[in-house]
Amino acid sequence: MYGRIIAGLSCLGLLAACSEESGVRPVPVAQGDYQATIRWTSHGVPHILAEDLGSIGFGLAYAGARDFVCTLADQIVKVRSERAKTFGPGEGDANIDSDFSYLALGVAERGERMLERVSPDARALLEGYAAGYNRYLEETGASGLPAPCTGAAWVKPVSPADLAAYYIHVNMFAGSLQLLDFLSRAAPPAPGERIGARELDLPDFTHLGLGSNAWAIGRERAEGGQGMLVANPHFPWEGELKFHEAHLTIPGQLDVYGAALTGLPVINIGFNEHVAWTHTVSPAKHFTVYRLTLDPDDPTTYIHEGKPRAMERREHTIDVLSDDGSVSQVSRVMYRSHHGPMLGASVLAWSTEQAFALRDANEDNVTAVDQWLAMDRAKSLDELRRANEELRGIPFVFTTSVSAEGEALLMDASRVPHLSDATLSAYESALRRDGLTGVLASSGIVLLDGSKERDEWVETQGAGALVPWGDVPSLARTDFVMNANDTPWLANPAEPLVGYPALFGKRGDLVSARTRMNIVLLTEEGEDAASGKDGLFSREELTEAILSNRGLTAERLRAQVVERCDGAAPVDVEGEAVDVADACLALASWDGRLDLDSAGALVWRELLGRFSDRDTMDAGRLYAQPFDPEDPIETPRDLVEAPAEGPDPILVALAQATLTLAKAGLDPSTPLGDAQFVRKGDDNIPIHGGSGREGVTNIVGFSPDFLNSTLLPRYEASELINGATGLTPSGYPVNLGSSFIMVVEHTSDGPRAEALLTYSQSSDPESPYFADQTELFSQKTWRPVLFTQEAIEADPALVVKEVSGPR
Repeated sequence: MYGRIIAGLSCLGLLAACSEESGVRPVPVAQGDYQATIRWTSHGVPHILAEDLGSIGFGLAYAGARDFVCTLADQIVKVRSERAKTFGPGEGDANIDSDFSYLALGVAERGERMLERVSPDARALLEGYAAGYNRYLEETGASGLPAPCTGAAWVKPVSPADLAAYYIHVNMFAGSLQLLDFLSRAAPPAPGERIGARELDLPDFTHLGLGSNAWAIGRERAEGGQGMLVANPHFPWEGELKFHEAHLTIPGQLDVYGAALTGLPVINIGFNEHVAWTHTVSPAKHFTVYRLTLDPDDPTTYIHEGKPRAMERREHTIDVLSDDGSVSQVSRVMYRSHHGPMLGASVLAWSTEQAFALRDANEDNVTAVDQWLAMDRAKSLDELRRANEELRGIPFVFTTSVSAEGEALLMDASRVPHLSDATLSAYESALRRDGLTGVLASSGIVLLDGSKERDEWVETQGAGALVPWGDVPSLARTDFVMNANDTPWLANPAEPLVGYPALFGKRGDLVSARTRMNIVLLTEEGEDAASGKDGLFSREELTEAILSNRGLTAERLRAQVVERCDGAAPVDVEGEAVDVADACLALASWDGRLDLDSAGALVWRELLGRFSDRDTMDAGRLYAQPFDPEDPIETPRDLVEAPAEGPDPILVALAQATLTLAKAGLDPSTPLGDAQFVRKGDDNIPIHGGSGREGVTNIVGFSPDFLNSTLLPRYEASELINGATGLTPSGYPVNLGSSFIMVVEHTSDGPRAEALLTYSQSSDPESPYFADQTELFSQKTWRPVLFTQEAIEADPALVVKEVSGPR
């Protein structure tokens, strides 16, 4: 195969000069320079061809910068702690706080250390990536940059250390980054004060707003008898967490296709000839908070094993741009315990008696680039597994993978702290007797005793302070494994996982309606089943299934709600009699799907918006029968009974749904596609899909601010009518959900795949690739992945460019 690539590209400059007729002008290259050939195909997908890893990084960065230069430049300013210097203090000193937060985390210093500790191959990638990005800036010039950073002086060249700092910060997304506000102003109480505190909302680490679905189909369930994969990450459609699609080839060494998060030099989700893999955000704990008992005479000294221990004190100074263009300086003293940086706000307030410190398992994650590079190169499922075992660089996600031979594997190899049995026992006791421990646990935060050696993370050979590899949850099968962000016990209901450490969760944990819908699609039987009458998935059946938009809660409860509301009298809502007949009729006529033409879907969404996520997972206000771990697909079930006296909560919710829709100018029969949309430029594109409460695999919605930390323009939703559903006066805007969707099938002729990048490849509003795939997604029109040399050369949209630069 590689021979065919070489032969087919002999005119592209890697082996010989190109003729004028080829349309490609050769670039003079000095011996040893970076050199890559970028072949852009339909929808702006770059296929990078080079002879070494440094040149792969160079070409990937050059191609990527064309699509996301403004976003990455903004993020580099952030991790350099230069936002206040560049953009001013920000509203409420937000930029000043951001700068000090990243100084507290030490991401710049950790980026320098990462460069010293990565493999030579990873360093070559980083150095090449920085050089390729900088070459793009040099060639384009400030005036040639796309909106919104055209002419911006803050778009500057980057160093490999800048990129490493950025990667360190991305790794900490599921931990420290959600606590930045608690880090930025953490300080001991002033003299004479008992407590120094700001009121902040505690982040809910049980609902970070990121999700995904992952299916690995083994040979027993694949029509072709070889491995298949469905990748369906649910990520933001704006900001730094967008994916960028690419194909990387070094003849004889590397040939991998997939997508990477903005600015990363490797494929994070993808496939090669031997394996395919994807990721889902894990609910496992990736950090711990320590409660410190303080010296009563000094709030910057804490007691550890009965002895005083001084905190590390560092004074940081940043530049701050004023409105008049002058620059002043602001300093803050920041503290660290031996556990990690100090926190200080709300329930984690720093007082004269106690304080709180954070330890994040990803703070020193220097192996993530090496980790994904090893997966990109893997020639077997065992190689992919060993890469996870030896490098332990996966930050906060499950890995679901499959081999060409049809072996499926799920593992949560994310960086989870190793706690001793004594620590876990003490923690379980604290959950029963200590209120704060329980409050933090309800938000997904583990609170440990920072005064005791007992609660230190346990170091073991080969794993450091992470859970030893032998205790990592994993399941290998030849039918299927899956994950939809719940704990790993239900990766396949035929073989529930047991025996893993508590910080990963436990067998029998409640599962979401979306997890249940995933399992229904994978296990149902019969002529109308997702896998067809034969029970074997084809690639077409997988593409249809993942975007089927079937809603689990509707399939379980809609008919019973219709029976309850049919012929019901008007319902009193705060003194107003609400006729629910039209809403009931819409539900009766609805097929339970979240497609563009689905009329009745809006009623169901607003009805469910009156209930909590937990109500869709267990008995309570919605379901009558509780969740049963022995019957996880069919439970919970049955609509809760109407009360013997008083208003029926189900009918009240239906009446409230009717009123809520009316406030937005919608009626019960409005099709979903007339109300749910994404704004691309001046156009609204209708979007199908739904929410976790609805139990649909194809999640879409509106993300909170913490999923987009850029200072770039973004879609601002108008005033919310219902915060639980995202309804605004203009309908349901979308900027989060299904992102890089891909279905891969291994065949005897190599991998075949279809994909969609829902928000499209380019962030440049003037690019033809700014909204093209969004339109395809709206229509559920998958596009073929061009992986072979023949397919790339045959693409009518093919554009070729040689790029090079000094090392």
